[in-house]
Amino acid sequence: MEKRFYYAPTTGRLDDKSMPTHWEHTVPAYRNAPHVWNVGGQDNVAVFLLDTGEGLILIDTGLNAETCYLVIERIWESGHDPRDIKKILLTHWHGDHSCNARVLQEISGAEIWLSREDEVEHKKHEGKVGYPKMIEGRRTMTWVDADTEEAKLSGKRADYPYEVTNFYDDDKPIVMGRFTIRTKLCPGHTPGVTSFFFEDTDEETGKTYKVALHGGLGVNPMMRPEQLAYEGYPESMAHQFVKDCYELAKLPVDIALSSHLNQANILPNIPKDPNDYSVFVADYAWADVLINRADAVKEFYPDVYPEVKKG
Repeated sequence: MEKRFYYAPTTGRLDDKSMPTHWEHTVPAYRNAPHVWNVGGQDNVAVFLLDTGEGLILIDTGLNAETCYLVIERIWESGHDPRDIKKILLTHWHGDHSCNARVLQEISGAEIWLSREDEVEHKKHEGKVGYPKMIEGRRTMTWVDADTEEAKLSGKRADYPYEVTNFYDDDKPIVMGRFTIRTKLCPGHTPGVTSFFFEDTDEETGKTYKVALHGGLGVNPMMRPEQLAYEGYPESMAHQFVKDCYELAKLPVDIALSSHLNQANILPNIPKDPNDYSVFVADYAWADVLINRADAVKEFYPDVYPEVKKG
């Protein structure tokens, strides 16, 4: 069996360098599951819309402020009204997932959800900009105050401020309409990454699918020992990520959502019919991608995981 979905290279997707012509990186709204659409609008970061039957839930809010209009446009394109958003669930605090929370809340009055662990990071980094910088020969994500000359030279600006209204409780699912969403704290990419698990039933076929989204699978440089030290995070966070990935990989998942399109080779597999989600039904993808990411982290710690061969 040919496997379409796997962790793919990140080259070519929308980033800071290609932002001046970001319209060359747009993608349509398309359905990932019976009542789930990706409305992110570009080829880097996904925004998932869940139609609960009693209002909309968004998971994450878009790559940056410049592409917020794409999110709003794609929500309409999917047949929904952005004013019907009731809850915004953030996978983690990083700006490429949370940057448009304030704008979308202003449109809809939606609640904004985040983990308590990442609310600490959100507040700590408020008013700062992050960008990669070479430190001691290693690419490191650095944070500086937005009003400094260094920030201005980076071309970055601080995200719109937002206030979190609700915190996840892994013992208490989020229930709205047809969805019961279970959360799990998955530290690694950030201390408070949250993953989501729910079932979605296609009324036409009667089939029910197990759907999952890991909230933070980016590992380089985030889980390198140098980056963790720079951020003041314990090395144990990387090892917890490895452990969690192996444990979560055992769960049966029919449709694995990907918060970045490269993380499961989504882009070349977007169907011509945007309503045909069947291509995304792949019960191997969830485990394959998680194990790939766990093994990538293990390469950063050869003394801890001597059995892993680099590359």
